[in-house]
Amino acid sequence: MFQLDAQQRELRREVREFVDREILPRSAAYEQSAVFPKALFSRLGELGYLDLSFYHQRPGAGHGGIESMIVMEEIARGLPSMTLSMSPHVQCMNLIGCCGAQSLKDRVIAPAIRGELLLAFAISEAAGGSDALGIDTMAVFDGDAWVLNGEKCWITNGSAADGYLVAAKSARSGRYRDVSLFYVAADTPGLDDSLRVSLIGMNNSPTGTIRMENCRVPPDCLVGRENDAYELVKVLLDEGRLDMAALAVGIAQGAMECTIRHTSKSGRYGRSLASYQGVSFQVARMYEKIFVARNSLYTVADMLQNQQRAGMEAAALKLYASEMCLEVCRAAVQLHGAHGLSQYSDVDRYFRDAQMLTIGEGSSEICQIVISSKLYHAEQRGDGPCY
Repeated sequence: MFQLDAQQRELRREVREFVDREILPRSAAYEQSAVFPKALFSRLGELGYLDLSFYHQRPGAGHGGIESMIVMEEIARGLPSMTLSMSPHVQCMNLIGCCGAQSLKDRVIAPAIRGELLLAFAISEAAGGSDALGIDTMAVFDGDAWVLNGEKCWITNGSAADGYLVAAKSARSGRYRDVSLFYVAADTPGLDDSLRVSLIGMNNSPTGTIRMENCRVPPDCLVGRENDAYELVKVLLDEGRLDMAALAVGIAQGAMECTIRHTSKSGRYGRSLASYQGVSFQVARMYEKIFVARNSLYTVADMLQNQQRAGMEAAALKLYASEMCLEVCRAAVQLHGAHGLSQYSDVDRYFRDAQMLTIGEGSSEICQIVISSKLYHAEQRGDGPCY
């Protein structure tokens, strides 16, 4: 079992108390508003819960990889859509902090840590499907600026973000993997991010489309080297899968806690639902699944934090955790009976929010492709057992 140290356990206690005090009592109201809760986001910044870092270790970051997972998991227990919004925000911030020009860092990093600036990744395109590098958006250097043209879709924080990290191909690029990253402020002339897509869950984390028509950004908005974003994007996919696993563990934990409270109440003749093994055994299986996913989460997070290759492990974790979360939430709804069907109840919200986990940041099918491909390539190379 992965053992947290005393400081990490104290962080978990602190964040859990914050969630119980300031998020859970308002979660239903947040859900019904269906808007990004800017005040809560700023509060997270005030408490240092956005000052997270991972593989792209940002100098001076308040929390490392395992601590980041603890924070995201606990916040997901209260409001899953906030953790979903935090994931690209933190990744963008850290990438700029490690690979951006100093002038760009000065404009973005501090406000992003404080929660005054919300960031988003703009990578996916309609024609690309599940191919993260299926990119048609173009960037051309013209005089004293980069000019971007194209359309990006399925953007977490789309329409609410203050800035986007956009993946584009340079006009001089010929190879498939020649992709560059550019920071584009939301108020840049020629950028339209008004289109939002309604999802069945995650109501407080807007998903949208952006269109860029002759968007001019200064040279210091190039993040990393030109045509050299492929390796950065690969690592970000692994980080994103860990974030989704933390989100899954947090949702499942919240659903289990709701179920324990509901089934512990005494009913007719003073007997609770939990006194029936058909109920209590199902809750035991919930804990079993969450326990395995949480320990795997910290193990893979530790691997990535120590700069180890963990693409297959991150895909396996995301696959298991997302499927586990669906199973736990489905059981929670069932054990709540008619209460579980009540719109905007906690278990209803957890169940709907969980639906995107097997699709976002690499669908279950994509994760299986990643795992099987690495297993068979290892076999063909004669690398020995894959564990």
